[in-house]
Amino acid sequence: MLSRVQPNQYREIKEAHQKAILQFPLIDAVISKVQDGFVYANLSMDSVFISTKSGFSLLSTVGNTPADFDEALLEFLKANRDIPDYIHIYRPPGSFLEHLTANWDQHKIRKRAQFRNYEETPTFNYESLLAPEYRIATIQDVGCARLEKAFQLEFGRRYWNSEADFVTYAVGACIVTDADEPVAICYSACVVGGIAEMDTLVLPEYRGQRFMRIVSEPFFNLTKAKGLTPHWDTFISNSASYVMARKFELELIQEYDLLSVLLR
Repeated sequence: MLSRVQPNQYREIKEAHQKAILQFPLIDAVISKVQDGFVYANLSMDSVFISTKSGFSLLSTVGNTPADFDEALLEFLKANRDIPDYIHIYRPPGSFLEHLTANWDQHKIRKRAQFRNYEETPTFNYESLLAPEYRIATIQDVGCARLEKAFQLEFGRRYWNSEADFVTYAVGACIVTDADEPVAICYSACVVGGIAEMDTLVLPEYRGQRFMRIVSEPFFNLTKAKGLTPHWDTFISNSASYVMARKFELELIQEYDLLSVLLR
């Protein structure tokens, strides 16, 4: 079955499974040793399971797998206490999905879509949309302590390896009040291979004011200034996010299934 792989073997795995890995920046960040995660493979490394600390995962196989592979894999995941209890597998292989559906009811399948912003010219439409009592600030200007107090997103743990890594390597913009309190954020969950995967949150009491649209635009400008391509990955059922990506005229990369599994 699968066993934990040491970081000095990550390059070999990435070369063997490059096509699957490069579709998902969070997975690429783990296998490229940009962010910590969990990597497992069989002896020949033609079957791998890669998971971020937050549970976003990839199961990739090349060639034929043993007849009992899907059954053994499910049992392996359920018994593995290192990975999160709740995982989300990008584009799960059909045979594993069939086995899981027949043998484990703690799961759901949802459609997601990926978009990327290849426009190189910065835009400043947000300036006319932002009320005078608010302003735009970078995540570095606000600081991790205030961001964590406002959003409780575990910025130094959920994706990034530490608060220092988050402040040093992440790209992000915030909407802050005239009292310097952050109310909306758009930041990079990872930066790898020239791609910045974005995550956006508006505090509940400030929703309905177009803040998702407003805070995304300066994020785009910040990433473009660094030579990065913004990557927007959202549930299709999340109409606010999906429609916003369309309004920005981002390029649709792919739509895919996300399998969420409660293991314990």
